[in-house]
Amino acid sequence: MSTHIISVIVKNQPGVLAQLSNLFGGPGYNIEKIKAKSYKSSDFTKIKIAATIGEEQLESVLGQVKSLSPVIGVDANVQRRFSFWLVAYCLFITLLGTNLPAPLYAIYRAEWQLTSGMMTLMYALYALVVIPTIITVGQLTKLIGRKKMLLIGVFCSILGSLGFAFSDGVYELLMSRLLQGLSVGILNGVAVDAMTRYHDQQDKVKSAFTAAIAGTFGNALAPLISGYLGEYAPYPMQLSYITHISLAMAGMVGLCFIFDKKSAPDRPFSLQLPTIPNHLREPFTLSASTSFLSWAIMSLMLSVMPAYLNLFVNTSSLSLSGTMVALVLGLSTIHQIILQRQPAFRMVTIGNIFLILGLLGMLITLFTNSLFFLVLTTVFIGLGNGPGYAGSLVFINQAASDEERTGIISSFFVVTYLGISIPVLILGFIGQSVGLVQAIEWFVAIMIGFIVINQFYWMRNKKKE
Repeated sequence: MSTHIISVIVKNQPGVLAQLSNLFGGPGYNIEKIKAKSYKSSDFTKIKIAATIGEEQLESVLGQVKSLSPVIGVDANVQRRFSFWLVAYCLFITLLGTNLPAPLYAIYRAEWQLTSGMMTLMYALYALVVIPTIITVGQLTKLIGRKKMLLIGVFCSILGSLGFAFSDGVYELLMSRLLQGLSVGILNGVAVDAMTRYHDQQDKVKSAFTAAIAGTFGNALAPLISGYLGEYAPYPMQLSYITHISLAMAGMVGLCFIFDKKSAPDRPFSLQLPTIPNHLREPFTLSASTSFLSWAIMSLMLSVMPAYLNLFVNTSSLSLSGTMVALVLGLSTIHQIILQRQPAFRMVTIGNIFLILGLLGMLITLFTNSLFFLVLTTVFIGLGNGPGYAGSLVFINQAASDEERTGIISSFFVVTYLGISIPVLILGFIGQSVGLVQAIEWFVAIMIGFIVINQFYWMRNKKKE
């Protein structure tokens, strides 16, 4: 049984409320709340009824409501639409909070004399926390319900921003980053499922696509906000986080009005790690390694580039680094949308080509310190990350059966977040020993080699079809 908000427009006639109450009370449905107000004129009233009704009985109840003579209109999807877009907003605002620090890394580095290893750890920590959170959150949601889990996720995002805004040392920054990782893991684990359930037709494709756009748009908008506020507004290390907290609080208030009942679990809770069936190990390895490489390269643009912008173009402009981060994420999203109907092999091949061009552009940028080549590098990596990631996800999603999909996709995201965190973390600590420029050069050479190998295996897989 689920709680539904049913909006009924009726003519003002004696006994209308009694008729509606009898209709819902007769079969044993529970009216949780009822509210009436005038509608357009004194001749009509709009009545909102919050009632607990099973999904299978809802259509029958709506038909009975429509058959009442005073009723001139019925809409049972108002609450669903509100909940759908509210969850999308919460996902957007959570990912926005996670990416706000990107342009400000240069300030943190100068403020507390942080090493390259510590800088990359600060960036990568959230991804390392996301991995166990994604694995466990789906199972925990069955115990406490989607609404409470979403509230916990947004609350962790708020705590993360509070920590960044008022931190006075590196350990507070790391703890704040950990909280951001928890929030991203929770929202990533719950949002798509919640949006699918709240959608009018429970459309899985539209729900997943809307969630992807909401998350990526939040990621792309964040560095613009923090970069420009950090450079041109007062309180550069606080204002963007305070803005995020205000927006996130609005999301938490909205979540309080979502009606959501948790179902009792079929068995006692026990943590179950995702597994890869034997027949899916080859396609999983191919797709997961592609996503790993795509996001390893993207992480360089999201952490090292904004923190050490002066290595690339002899400037430390916060607005410029914020613009570059927004550009690379924005182009990644746009290219995913443009190529979404292409086969997985073609998407990955296009992505690999652009990623290699972007890595070569990065080498040229380091040697020339040219803003032109930095922009070109950013464009190429953005255009490469989008189809590489999306194509690999489409490939494994098509290969997995309905019963296998949840575990397979969870494992796919675990490898993806390892790609976001581990390579750039290693790069940062190696940079402390050999210098960051040389470490980036090694990183570029290794990534190009792995991409070539990855493309070879994609071509071999294509020949098998």
